Amino acid sequence: MQWFEIITVFLFGVIVSIIFDKIWKNHRRKESEMATKPGLYANIHAKQERIAKQKAEGKPVEKMRKPGTKGAPTAAAFKAAAKTAKKK
Repeated sequence: MQWFEIITVFLFGVIVSIIFDKIWKNHRRKESEMATKPGLYANIHAKQERIAKQKAEGKPVEKMRKPGTKGAPTAAAFKAAAKTAKKK
């Protein structure tokens, strides 16, 4: 092998290992975030509880967003949440 080929193979190995490390760290970070963040349904139920509490206290009540409005969960979000929902 020529010295150029040796350096090329070495650099290729270094680049592949760097890319793999970044992908692996990103994957591990996403797993840990998913474990700590509450899901879509948990957020919906928490808001329903806040609304019920506000009604009982006679305070101005926050409202659930209508489907299709800005900030409302999309159909894709519900499909993704259904994939990770716990079976009862």
